[in-house]
Amino acid sequence: MNTNASPTPIRWGPLTIPITTAVLVPAALRILLRRPEVPMGVLARYLGGLPLAALGSWMVADAVNRVYLRQQTPLGDKPPEYLVRTGWYRVIRNPMAAGMTVLLVGEALLLCSVPVLTWAIVVFAVSCTAALKVEEPSLLAAFGNEYASYARRTPRWLPSLTPLRALVSTRRAERGNRCIST
Repeated sequence: MNTNASPTPIRWGPLTIPITTAVLVPAALRILLRRPEVPMGVLARYLGGLPLAALGSWMVADAVNRVYLRQQTPLGDKPPEYLVRTGWYRVIRNPMAAGMTVLLVGEALLLCSVPVLTWAIVVFAVSCTAALKVEEPSLLAAFGNEYASYARRTPRWLPSLTPLRALVSTRRAERGNRCIST
């Protein structure tokens, strides 16, 4: 093992958009626009908000890792080096946008904040427009039939039960194979 190898530096560029969208803007909205707040019990806030925020964070982190951190994809300049179809991309075509929306709705519940909920709606609307007008046509141009086939099989925003079942059965099979081979 080479002990002189320096660690790979973090590429901050791909992280600036999710950090700004999920942390800086909601914090600013919370500070600057404290009202109106939705009256909600503490239990309801946490039972609704925490799972949504956790799920959304996981989706965004997984998508950013697969698209931007595992390959040298510049932001918006050109398509990725390869079509990502693993992780959350196996379940829906836009896990970054869907995850960010779920995360922001979770934050809105946790903070009882109408402005943060409004921000979630704006983010989702912009994401939908960008996906339909820019991302999907550029992916189709870059990957052709490979992307067209993927798009036919994979829902855009909301998962269907079939990919979720496939994901669970694949994981079970992998565990079963490990048990057999050991």
